[in-house]
Amino acid sequence: MNAHYDDIAGQYAAYANASPTRVVELRTMLHMAGELEGRRVLDLACGFGFYGRAMLRAGAASAHGVDQSPEMVAIGRQMSAHAGDAMTFQVSDFLQLAPVREYDVAVAAFLFNYAQSLDELARMAKAAFQHVRAGGRIAVETMNPQYCLAEGDCSKHGLRVLDDVPWKEGAKMEIEFPGAPPARITVFRWAREHYERAFAEAGFTELVWQAPCLLEQDRLAQPAGYWDDLLRNGLAAWFSCTRP
Repeated sequence: MNAHYDDIAGQYAAYANASPTRVVELRTMLHMAGELEGRRVLDLACGFGFYGRAMLRAGAASAHGVDQSPEMVAIGRQMSAHAGDAMTFQVSDFLQLAPVREYDVAVAAFLFNYAQSLDELARMAKAAFQHVRAGGRIAVETMNPQYCLAEGDCSKHGLRVLDDVPWKEGAKMEIEFPGAPPARITVFRWAREHYERAFAEAGFTELVWQAPCLLEQDRLAQPAGYWDDLLRNGLAAWFSCTRP
């Protein structure tokens, strides 16, 4: 896995904090995570700890974030110190973590889309399995397998898809975040059956794809039609599964 955010950490954090879709993404992840009271949460590719911190507020007993970007983790620690929350952080590629199998819930937002091959996707799913206790679950947000650039570049939602081209059995995407100058990242889009096979082979069961949890209050907060692209051709997709 290779994703470099150190040079754009502040820029990405500014985009993410301002994104109007963030509330829907969070609600969807919380829904998939299920009951959080007293649970131990592992936030994989945590960035500045958005999801782990939110799960602490929702009642989790602890939240530990792992990210390979020292700059992202530094921002996360500063935010937790300012907020007074108890989220902890670790700088590491999660593939290098020792398997602990102690977390009730793992969350992984835009992690698995950095797999550059199906073999790497399988390795990442197996690594995630090693951190979830029996009966625990993982909630995943990743690139929408059915996204089509010809139907919209997502620019109304605060970023822009520049390219989406065939790559091995999937697709490679170039995405631009706002800023001066804009920042670009490369991610990879895999089919639903690729995710389903990788997570089943890792040992997870009961994989369920989740529609975005959009409420009427979200619709009223934006101009008419704003959410249509998210529902029809959104950039993100969500699924959860369980460790038996």
